Order: sequence, then structure tokens, then C-alpha cells
Amino acid sequence: MTGASQEQEEAISRARTLLQDGKLEPSMLELKRFWLNNPNSAEAVQLCADILDQANRAEAAQAMTRLKEALANGKSDDERELADHPTAAFEAGYHMIDGREYELAIMLLSACLAKEPLDSTLNYEIGFAYMAVSKYEDAIQHFEIARKGQNDFDTTLNLSVCYTLSRRLKEAKETVAILRKQAQNEEEKYELLHREVVIKRLERMAKKKQLTERDWLYALYGTVELQPSDVGGSSANQQSKESYKSIAATLVILKGVLDGLQLVPEAVEFYNPNSRPLAAVMARLFDVQLDSYKGPDRPDHALLVMEWATDIIGPHEAFVGNMTNRSMFAFGLTKQEALPVVPDIVARFTNELNLPWTERNGLPPDVQPEEAIPEILERAWNLESDPEILRIIQDTVEYYNDKRELLVLGNCAQFPQRPEYSAEVPNSRQA
Repeated sequence: MTGASQEQEEAISRARTLLQDGKLEPSMLELKRFWLNNPNSAEAVQLCADILDQANRAEAAQAMTRLKEALANGKSDDERELADHPTAAFEAGYHMIDGREYELAIMLLSACLAKEPLDSTLNYEIGFAYMAVSKYEDAIQHFEIARKGQNDFDTTLNLSVCYTLSRRLKEAKETVAILRKQAQNEEEKYELLHREVVIKRLERMAKKKQLTERDWLYALYGTVELQPSDVGGSSANQQSKESYKSIAATLVILKGVLDGLQLVPEAVEFYNPNSRPLAAVMARLFDVQLDSYKGPDRPDHALLVMEWATDIIGPHEAFVGNMTNRSMFAFGLTKQEALPVVPDIVARFTNELNLPWTERNGLPPDVQPEEAIPEILERAWNLESDPEILRIIQDTVEYYNDKRELLVLGNCAQFPQRPEYSAEVPNSRQA
């Protein structure tokens, strides 16, 4: 192995050890530290193939093996070039996109540009990978090249998304005008309408120099965020365990915001046992009926409470329709994982959610869900008149009041369907 620093060599050594211990994600992380600095290393390609094989990703592992065989060919790392093997590098890079290893995908696919700089498919895939890591200007360059030879709806849509996320609204509107001509089926027409609404929301915030995550969640999805995670010094990932007091404070804020927006529910539903403590406290605070979720139909208006937005994945069809009889609240919304539906209200925009009654790293929870209810409720009663809580409620209501017509919450006529969650808030995937 030549050209690698001692630190990089130690990284690939750690990657091998972690793989032997069956720790695939940490092994891939260490491999990336080496491989991104040594792109022509056949050893790195082989180790990646081994990791993918253990992860039961047979096709991706085979693609890496073919790349390794093409690279090896009796040469040293200093003599090898990914660019000499564009077919194998493209195939491997494509599988890296599929596995969400976007930095590796960019490295592998970019090597193919030397021989095929104007290839539409290649530039589309590179653009997609750049978009996934929030490098929108780079993505735009490649999507523009791809569009010259492949001017279809998907390419124009991704270009429009990148212009939007870069807040280049003039170009975003120009691409939307093209999308109007390209949209054929109902799905494409719905996506077109969604892009138009996103641009409209962003235009109303055009004077704001820097957008927060709360701003982006509103602009992209019409979602209410109770407490912005990127202001006020909060931890972006909420690594520490939530306390009874922090949970109680959040639920009191939720009640105050719904009161302030005049969207008080007539009942509160819990989606599963882990969301029952949250729903039970909300029902007591509102003094309304507590139910378990039994299906989409009910005569009154309920607030459906979820612990974690990823719970939506299974029966998501039931929640796509934005009906007058149900609003959706999730305590946590992931920054990284796309979802078929985004909740109307979220409390934490985070990659980690640690509630006292949930398992963590295979360890049993600190308490059972039922045991947490009186603990949270007692603290919630004590916080209802807390000056800081009242200030947060007032600030949140004021923030969303002039945005009411473009919120999904309580706006079924304007938004008969909840949008998909694309996890594209700028820079949040790296947070």
C-alpha cells in the first residue's frame, strides 16, 4: 500500500478488525476514511466487497469484486486509475447510491467522466449523489448536462429541487414551467403542484438571509416544528435521554400551540404502546377522550400521537389523506430517512430519540410506558404557567400565524394529501 499516510493505513486496519467482529457500519465508516483519500486502492475495493457481502448485498458485492479485478491487473496503487475502468467504476458507484454511500458514489462515478464527460446517465447519477449530500451547485451542473441528452420529467424535477434548495427561485420557477409541459400522469402532476407550493413558501421568506431547519420544514412540507433544534444551542441529534421534564415541557408547548392556532382536538389517539404515554398526557391536558388508533374513520377530530415518525412506514396509505377528522403529531422526525408521509407537527428533528420507556442498544427501558404517565403529567401541570414555556408558545404561534394558509395542519381543502418526506432539508443529513 503506497501513498497512504499512517493514519489512513490505521483506518483500513480498523475497518478489517471491525468487519471481523461483524460491526458492518463502523467498518464501512473506517473504510471510507481510507478509500476517499486513496481512490485507486484495490485493497479498499476488496474490503468494501467483503462488507457488502456480509450485509447480504450480493449484487453490490459482485460489482465491487469486478472493479477490484479490473484494478488489480498486476499494478501497484500508484499505477492504477479508476478512470481506466469506467464500466466497472460506474456499476460500483451505482450500487453505492443504492446503499446511500453518496461520497463513495461521487468518487467512483466522477472517475468515469474522463472518458464520458457528457453522458446523460452518468451525469444524472452524479448529480443525484451530490444532491443527497446537499452540494446543490455541483448537482445542478451535472443535472444540466444530463438534461441536454435526457430532458425528461425526473431530470428536470431534480434540477428544480436543487435550484429550490439553493434558494435560486428564478431558476426554480423556470424549471417548474418546463415541468408543466412534461407532467403526464397524476403522480407527476401532484409533484408539480408540490414544487409550486414550496416555491411560494420560500418567496414569502425571501428577505430572510439564513433559513433555519424550522423554516425549511415549513417551506418543504408545510410542517410545524415546536422547538427548532438548530437555534438556542440545542443538540442537533438530541443524543442525551429525554427527561420527564423535557417531555412534559414539549407536550405543554404542543397544547399551547394548538390552542393558539385554534386547532384543539376533540380526542387524542395513540398509535402504539410506545406513544401511549405522550397521548395520555395530551388527553389529560386537553381534558378530552383518549383512544387507541383503530383506523382512518372516526366522527370527531382527533390528534394522532406517534413516538417516532418512522412508525408511519407500514400502513402509510391510511395517513396520506389529510382528512378533517385527524391531525398527526410525531415526537421525533428523522433527518436522514425518507418517509412516505410527513407528520403535520413534530417536536424533535433529530437522528436520535431516547425516551425513558424505549429500548436503546438492546438494553431494557428504564420504565414501562404506563409508569411514565403520572411522572410526565405531574411535571406538565407544573409547567403550564412557566414564563419560558409561555414565551416559546407565543413565539411559535406568532411564527406560524401568518403562514396558516400554506400549512398542512388544519388545511385539508388546500392540501387534501400529506406530502412525502424526502429528507432534503439542507445539510441536515450531515448533522
